[in-house]
Amino acid sequence: MLEVDCTMLTPEDVLKTSGHVDRFADWMCKDKATGEIFRADHLVEQVLEDRLKGDAEARGAVVEAEDSSSNKKKLKIKKKGPVRLPDEKVELYNKYLAQVSELTTTSH
Repeated sequence: MLEVDCTMLTPEDVLKTSGHVDRFADWMCKDKATGEIFRADHLVEQVLEDRLKGDAEARGAVVEAEDSSSNKKKLKIKKKGPVRLPDEKVELYNKYLAQVSELTTTSH
């Protein structure tokens, strides 16, 4: 088995015919330090998940290790360790995480 690492694997005509060009519009973010490109919804989701995990650890919960089988790129974010968040912020982060997850599942 070979891994192909390139920017374009399928001709645009095929993507247009399949509906990918007209229906998909993912916002992208570029890490200026490394040049890596990430989907914005995946980046927001990762930051919210990391902060909620840090809060859970600070509250004494046992947090499971990350699942490496995910096909999302992981941004290397500097972590400060477990930080307890105010309850209002935890509620807000969970609300935003649900909204981002909803966008991810309905846009494709």
